[in-house]
Amino acid sequence: MVMDMATKRSLSILLLTLALGIGSVALAHAPPPSQPPVIGTPIISPTAPTSSNIVTISVNVTSARSAINNVTITYSTDNWKSTNSTVVATYNATTTTATGRIPALASGGHVEYYIVAFDTAGNSRLNNNNGSYFAYDVSAPTSLTSISTLTYILVAGGIAAAIAAVAFMILKAPQSKSKHTKSSSTQDQNWSHSGSP
Repeated sequence: MVMDMATKRSLSILLLTLALGIGSVALAHAPPPSQPPVIGTPIISPTAPTSSNIVTISVNVTSARSAINNVTITYSTDNWKSTNSTVVATYNATTTTATGRIPALASGGHVEYYIVAFDTAGNSRLNNNNGSYFAYDVSAPTSLTSISTLTYILVAGGIAAAIAAVAFMILKAPQSKSKHTKSSSTQDQNWSHSGSP
């Protein structure tokens, strides 16, 4: 069967339209471009850390298109001037919780941190609290007159006072006995003088 030129042209336009239609349907149902992980708002424990507390940071991290590869927490103790450290968090895929620990700050101070999550598709996301960073304060160690130190001082003072009182009683006791002995020997001498003929 021989097609004329007009039929060939019509058939070509029909096939092209059909191909474009199928292509647009395929594009409409294609998966969206890779999405980076989603990082929630972190919480810390303890909520009011002291200079002796390691601070545990927990945060919910998920990925719609792939699995979480790792989560890091980067922190600074000097307002990002010169010191910052990165901690690799452990990730629990069942609870979708990442957990990292920041060491205790023996001298107290202010800690600022942000979180970065990476998925297995190579996507990453930063959560720095919209540029304000997440932060917490660590109370400074107590001074020399802390409650425990003050307790030791009071106990030591009480013990010293008790020892001093016992020593005073011991020293005083022999003196009064020797006076009593001297007094009775004087009386004996007086009696013997008065009783002799």
